Amino acid sequence: MPLLEVNNLTKHFPIRGGILNRVVANVQAVNGVSLQIEKGETLGVIGESGCGKSTLGKTIIRLLDATAGTVRFDGVETTQLSHAELMPMRRRMQFIFQDPYSSLNPRMTAEQMLREVIRFHDVVSAEATADYIGELLETVQLRKDARHRYPHEFSGGQRQRLNIARALAVKPDFIIADEPVSALDVSVQAQILNLLMDLREKFDLTLMFVSHDLKVVEHFCDRMVVMYLGTVVERLSCDDIYAQAKHPYTRALLKSNPINDPDERGELFILEGEVPSPRNPPAGCPFASRCDQVEERCLSERPPLVQLNDSQQVACWAVPAGS
Repeated sequence: MPLLEVNNLTKHFPIRGGILNRVVANVQAVNGVSLQIEKGETLGVIGESGCGKSTLGKTIIRLLDATAGTVRFDGVETTQLSHAELMPMRRRMQFIFQDPYSSLNPRMTAEQMLREVIRFHDVVSAEATADYIGELLETVQLRKDARHRYPHEFSGGQRQRLNIARALAVKPDFIIADEPVSALDVSVQAQILNLLMDLREKFDLTLMFVSHDLKVVEHFCDRMVVMYLGTVVERLSCDDIYAQAKHPYTRALLKSNPINDPDERGELFILEGEVPSPRNPPAGCPFASRCDQVEERCLSERPPLVQLNDSQQVACWAVPAGS
């Protein structure tokens, strides 16, 4: 049984207007997403900014309430749990936010932030808390004297290490990392990714890694889900994604990737067109307005996710089953 099973998850944000402040429309951020994550696996969620990746993660972990659909964590359906019923699950599911500064309390030291989490969830005894905080800081490669410093006294990479320590403090089984390196310098990004890889092995963590960088996902994850306009357009293994990718959008993302060897530089690829508005998504394929393989039915019929093989599904009329 998968550790996490998401079925037809939907999250719409109402738009209100008029004298009576009635709901006049909805921003359809996530539309019917389904996925599974096995224990010990790392699943990458990839897509352009605004495609619904972060909203999906926050809805899975109940930072946002779902509009429809179900989330089962270790066999327990979580979307309908009350606040009190959800609290034991909170300790097992943690979130690492994209911006390492805005997710930290500027008026609390590192020790105060970690102590608050540890005591609230009663992770260790009060007497053992100080030593446990020192172990956490050492685990994320921060000096023990960092416990007395405030967020503004850390660099960006150090703040993200502190965020990771806070997530680890409750000894979770599952962590959602929402673009944890996108706000950091390139040299620091590699350090944080290597740290996450080490922690995954050391604590046998299950991860959902949200990113817009295909190279990072290919290197870090076991499988990946490609999202566009709130929907999943392709699922595939991260083994040789350049050869496996079938959906036109996934291939466009791959063409947009920076190349490793400047001598192999070819013609610059730019994905033309704009992403449709999530307030009024198209009736057919969400990618139809930007696709170079568009067919007539793409404009009126939304393609279902079709199983191509044991590890790959694609939602595209131009990709026949079994191809």
